[in-house]
Amino acid sequence: MSNIRAAVNVAETVRSTLGPAGMDKMLVDERGETIVTNDGITILRELETGHPGAQMMVQASQTQEEVCKDGTTSVVVLAGQMLALSEGLLMRGIHPQTIVRAYNKASKIALEDMPLPEQNIGVDMVAATALRGKASESSLGFAAQLVENAALTVDGNLERVRTLTQAGGSMKDSYIHSGLVLNKTFANPDFTGKENPRLLLLDGGLDGFNYEDVQMQISDPAQLEQIRNQEMQILSGVAHALSEMADIVIVRDGIHEAVAKYLDAQNIGVVSRVQQSDMDSIARITGVAVHHRITEIPEEYEARIEGSVKPIRIGDLDYVSVEAKESDTITMIVRGATRQTLDEYERAFDDALGVACLYLNDKRLYPGGGAVLSKLSMAVRKHATHERQASARERMCMEAFADALEIIPAAIASNAGMDPLDVVMELRSVTDNYGLFIDHAGEGQIVDMRPHNVWEPAALVEQIIKSATEVACSILRIDDIIARRAQ
Repeated sequence: MSNIRAAVNVAETVRSTLGPAGMDKMLVDERGETIVTNDGITILRELETGHPGAQMMVQASQTQEEVCKDGTTSVVVLAGQMLALSEGLLMRGIHPQTIVRAYNKASKIALEDMPLPEQNIGVDMVAATALRGKASESSLGFAAQLVENAALTVDGNLERVRTLTQAGGSMKDSYIHSGLVLNKTFANPDFTGKENPRLLLLDGGLDGFNYEDVQMQISDPAQLEQIRNQEMQILSGVAHALSEMADIVIVRDGIHEAVAKYLDAQNIGVVSRVQQSDMDSIARITGVAVHHRITEIPEEYEARIEGSVKPIRIGDLDYVSVEAKESDTITMIVRGATRQTLDEYERAFDDALGVACLYLNDKRLYPGGGAVLSKLSMAVRKHATHERQASARERMCMEAFADALEIIPAAIASNAGMDPLDVVMELRSVTDNYGLFIDHAGEGQIVDMRPHNVWEPAALVEQIIKSATEVACSILRIDDIIARRAQ
């Protein structure tokens, strides 16, 4: 019961954020820094969840985020409702294992009775559904079109999309840049970039000798000067070798000032302290191998790329753009007025891009607004009523599962100021594809969701049901919490 109540408390925390009319949460840390968001995974990630039952709910939402990018709040709310209803079943003397068996059986029935899916809907319509209720809804059409263009460009491969946020301007100033944009500048500020350059990637640095790391016993200052002269000779040889090999050098760590100055004099571009993930992306889109040491580079090194590496200006800041002819990576440049707005935009685009790519990889769609979950609830309830092979207790548990599925349209209705009971009862009496549509004024009505273009990928709905059932059953199987001995 302790686990159930802790998990239900987590669900109650994020339930008010669900749907287009969901409220925001203000997250405040001990330093007074705040985050204002209605993104479920962000709220759950920042929660201090000391109770192990609550932590299991957070882990379920993280799994949903990794698989689908969206639906994190729905998983927690649905699992919380399953557990809340199971509390009443336990009070009636039904064994937890009976509830677990019935929930698993009901989950399979729901997944097998999924209605016929729709196909060939515009990607922007799917993206718009994910963007509703987020900060970017003020420019919903533009944002949805931007997500569609990005998803189609990378053919549904989410790993090929990077997002870069820049304060200043508005959402309408956002655009897609073909290639990779590094949040870096060239070490030589006057470098203007090059077309089809010879590119060298070093997975290390050219920092020179670090005198602080080694304690040297030097009695004569002349010895130190001799060591410094030897170091400069080595660096001079390195700089000369680099100038013979490449037009642009990108290194993961730092680069010595003397080497950078020499390369600048030779009009060779230098970018230092680049993240490992960016190094890997540059290597992939350009086809240039990454070398760990300069001594590993062959004498006849020639790695000319078809594309460009050049500085670009976004707003009032400079960045480095890496483009290749056969580039499979794009960067979404997101603009906004303030840093807080930009952070919320980035979270919204992350969800919408994930859903759009999910749809491109699996073209099945269901009407949103709780329509499909309402119909699945009726299917499970009908099955529980007519199945004679199951015991009365199992049927009672399956009906509780059916009631739990209706929490999603009920929560959407409650957040829009409607009566959730009225909405749930009305949804039980309407035909397929009818759900709760919340308009731009925040008012809701039960309508056919298809003309209103509210769609959810089938893979998203299926994952929500699977994850919620799994975490609810996992918590129900735990009958005690035991302190572990110290390791």
